[in-house]
Amino acid sequence: MPNRMIIGIAALLLTVAAALGTLFAVTPQLTPSIAEANQPANANAQVAADVNTGIMVSGEGKVNVKPNIAIANIGVDITTASLSDATNQANTKMAAVIEKLKSLGIAEKDIQTTSYNLYPITQQPRTPDGSGTPTITGYRVSNQVRVTIRKIDDLGKILEQAVSAGANSIYGVSFGVDDLAPYQQQARAAAIKDAQDKAAQLAKSANIQLGPVLAISEGTQGPGPVFATNARLSLAQGGEVPVQTGETQIIVNVSVRFGIK
Repeated sequence: MPNRMIIGIAALLLTVAAALGTLFAVTPQLTPSIAEANQPANANAQVAADVNTGIMVSGEGKVNVKPNIAIANIGVDITTASLSDATNQANTKMAAVIEKLKSLGIAEKDIQTTSYNLYPITQQPRTPDGSGTPTITGYRVSNQVRVTIRKIDDLGKILEQAVSAGANSIYGVSFGVDDLAPYQQQARAAAIKDAQDKAAQLAKSANIQLGPVLAISEGTQGPGPVFATNARLSLAQGGEVPVQTGETQIIVNVSVRFGIK
């Protein structure tokens, strides 16, 4: 057989062998890839099933609390023609008010300055065309303190004495609770029981057995302030302020997911 023919046959056999080797090398990799592609879908389906399994209910707990502190904004508002007179009078009167508050048992930590403002009072000259430079005719100084009154029964007397000492601005009198933690715990326990009762009723109606708690989330609604809107009117008429504290409400909401046995 001629040498050229032998070389050609050998080259052909090598080409075929190389092609077959490549085919067998690639083919085994296809099966794992398909298996891996299917695995995440099954895993996601299992996770979704776990998340959606169970009974989800909400519960609410409420506790009514009688306020035990009062908060009042007490101030001095002075208007004079002289800036120095306005500041001196405001400072002197506020110092007297603070001393009176302390003498009535208000602790220094319960007296906090909330604002100190100074305003020039201007007058626009009357001209036919409305022009002209405003002139300063006086000054107004306002000094306000926020006072926490822990002996709530003394509120009327304290406000009256503050006015006698020089205060001429009292507003925003409100009532609150000093320590909310014990009442929040009571409301939380009531909310959990409410959720348990609802879940038990649902399980009984569906003829299934209630399982353990799987998840809980909570939302707490603190008490809003109870305002005494009649404080300014009563002081203007003279005499102590009548105190009606009323009640405030603490609310806790929970969402609970129970398993199913």
